[in-house]
Amino acid sequence: MKSSADSSLWRHRDVRLYWAGQASDVLGSSLSSVAIPLVAVVSLHATTWEAAVLAAVQKTPPLLFSLPAGAWCDRVRKRPLMMATSLISAAAMASIPLAASYDRLALMQLWVAAFVVGSCHVVGMAASLSYIPHLLPPHRLLEADAKLASANTLADIGGPALAGALIGLIGAARAVAADAVSYLVTAWCTLRIRSPETAPSPRTARPSLRSEIRAGRGVLLGRRSVVGHFVS
Repeated sequence: MKSSADSSLWRHRDVRLYWAGQASDVLGSSLSSVAIPLVAVVSLHATTWEAAVLAAVQKTPPLLFSLPAGAWCDRVRKRPLMMATSLISAAAMASIPLAASYDRLALMQLWVAAFVVGSCHVVGMAASLSYIPHLLPPHRLLEADAKLASANTLADIGGPALAGALIGLIGAARAVAADAVSYLVTAWCTLRIRSPETAPSPRTARPSLRSEIRAGRGVLLGRRSVVGHFVS
């Protein structure tokens, strides 16, 4: 039997919408991480070097943008940013099956789409994590973080398996289209959230963006385990 605390959290409409949007985003990202390389190899007959470039492009955005995104998201409203990154990702993914249907798909488009989606994922994730305090009172944040993290972990684990099954059923290019739909679902769920978002702190009340990024870099470089996680 569920506890009252557990049920009250999941009865919260905005929490359910937030979780559904994030789960859709995680599932879609897992789908594209499998489908895009398959499109490159199977449909475009990519060489080993070209496939390696694609893999590098997919891994580059977290290294480039994680620190700036975290500092920047503290300065802007999170919900519009979350919706914008989802819509941009949907457009980037939808361009792949669209180009394939006209026999115009090229490796350069896959590289660009992978970089755009990866960059949007980094920024959107930073914004979504910063948005949780706007959904719930402070005493519920730890509970919400734990439950949402567990649910997202399950989605992350099940995503590749679902991707493989879907690709086998409808093909890699159409599976990428399903990924575009998942980002639209994320944007729709985020749009439906009603909890008000407080305005960011004035610029005069915080350090400069550059100094915050520099401080974050210092903390990151001081923890080898975290650096290893980013490199891997």
